[in-house]
This record gives sequence, structure tokens and C-alpha cells, in this order.
Amino acid sequence: MPDDAPSRKKEGIYNSKTYSKNGKFIKIIVLDTRYFRTSLEASANPDKRYEPHRAKNGTILGEQQWQWFKKQLAEKTDFTIIMSSIQLLSAEHGFETWGNFPKEVKRFIKVVKRSNANAVLVLSGDRHISEFSKKVMKDLDYPLIDFTSSGLTHSYTAYDGEPNKYRVGEVVSVRSYGLVDISLNSNRIDMKIIGVGGEILGEMQQDY
Repeated sequence: MPDDAPSRKKEGIYNSKTYSKNGKFIKIIVLDTRYFRTSLEASANPDKRYEPHRAKNGTILGEQQWQWFKKQLAEKTDFTIIMSSIQLLSAEHGFETWGNFPKEVKRFIKVVKRSNANAVLVLSGDRHISEFSKKVMKDLDYPLIDFTSSGLTHSYTAYDGEPNKYRVGEVVSVRSYGLVDISLNSNRIDMKIIGVGGEILGEMQQDY
């Protein structure tokens, strides 16, 4: 990154970029879920590391980034891919997740709905497992999908199950990576979880 890059002059490392091909536009939004985040609350439950934050003003993005995020979603594109380092929809496992700040999850969904952004897909990681989560909501013409993929170099080998009311399919707890294939002609996104040998361990499709 150049020394005079605008990103060096702001707090946080959030950014965005829009790609175009054949008259269609794909926007990639990368969120910073650490720099502005309120400290996490430790859980008294020995099976969980954290619990939902009780403070009304707890935040993940911080107000500055929230306002930037809303402006990014307001720019009309055909597909919007949101990169989040932590899971948005899966909230019950007790590790890092947007679910540790329930008000922030509600705000995220409200911002997406009000923006009328097309084909919003969330890509997340951090967990050393891979899975698909999907939430169908009123006032949104398509389901909100959170595709979690992590474990390229190592995975959660001790995984023995955890709740996720939005899960579609099975959790992949071996080394894998995620692949997203966007069809500009049919407005379809194909998502795959692929193992180290090239085998498909999970897949999901969504038409927009």
C-alpha cells in the first residue's frame, strides 16, 4: 500500500471496491469488526467464552464506520458482497460473533433492508469451521446468507456440535476453503465448501 494511500489516514481498515463486467456491477465491502468494537463480555458458562453484551451503547463497527457502510450500500450495484471477519447470523456458540451485540445485528439487518441493495451476501470466517446460514425476512426480497469459510491451514478438529438456528446443511470441520461463483446472466450465486483434495464438502445456490 502506498504511503499516501487514503486508507492510512483513517481509523480502522474497512474498505470497498466495485467491479464491472458486461454491464453488471459487483461491490465488495470489507468491514472492520475489531478496531471500533466494544470489549467483549466473558461468559460465566464454562462451555462458552463470551455472552451477549448488556450495555446499550455496545458496538462492533462504531458510528463512523456505520455511516460509511450505509453510504456504500446506497450505491446501486447488481451484487453486494460483504466481508465480515466474524459470523453475522450464527450467534449461540459463545465465541466471537455479531450475536454478542444483538443490537448491532438488528441494525445491520435494518440498514440492509432500508438500502434496497441487490443480492447482499455475507462472507465470514474466524471459526475454523465452514457452514451456510440463511435468514428469510420480511421486507427483503431475498434471504440473507452468511457463508462461513475458515480452516484452510488448520481446522476445529475437536468440534462436536453447536446450535445455529439458521444453519443450512452440515458443518464442515476439516480443512477447507470457500468458493463463490457469481453468474451475471442468471443472477445466481453458487457457493461451495471445498476440501484439500478438491472434493465438494458442501454447496448452496441462491437466485436473486
